[in-house]
Amino acid sequence: MITIDLGSAFVTNLVLILLAAFGFSRGFRYMVSIALFTTLGYILTVQGGNYIVGLINRIWTSLPRLFAFITGGNTNSVQPLPPIIPDNLQAPLLLRVLVFVALVAVGIGYAWPWEGKPIGTNWVQFRQMRILGLLTGLYIGVLVISALATFWAQASSVWQPDSPLLRATLAGLPNFAAVVPAVIAAFLVLIGIIIIIRFDRVWKA
Repeated sequence: MITIDLGSAFVTNLVLILLAAFGFSRGFRYMVSIALFTTLGYILTVQGGNYIVGLINRIWTSLPRLFAFITGGNTNSVQPLPPIIPDNLQAPLLLRVLVFVALVAVGIGYAWPWEGKPIGTNWVQFRQMRILGLLTGLYIGVLVISALATFWAQASSVWQPDSPLLRATLAGLPNFAAVVPAVIAAFLVLIGIIIIIRFDRVWKA
């Protein structure tokens, strides 16, 4: 009998390999959309902590004063609304998870102008796009794994799934938070270089 320890590096390596293979097959143009929105989601919901929660609460509580200002009323006499997101662990964390998932889904589901079609089977012609797609897949995998590890570290104290297998899998995910800022910076530099040297073809499908 073969036993796979899901608390080890197996799941991490599997995710990275699958995303790298997917990026290799689809090419850089397709993967960059997912990478950009995954980066935005990571910055807002993981690296930014409860920033998105505080922003939504500030906008919500300020609505009465904004309405009074638009209608010409006295903004000083208007009482702010109570925060829409309560000050506990569960609701802010759930919002951050949902925002992260939603942003990644937008990157996957929306057909951006630069994506084009899959790059085909000609290795010589498309080798650069394939290699960049592979590296971008690895980059997405690092961000997603780090996000899951961060969310689980915060959620595990208040929620435990019924499945021991799922608990072991989540607990075994490594957190690359120490290197993620450098990885994000390298990715953004890569995007900047590509925009500069291929400016005339950035929007070509």
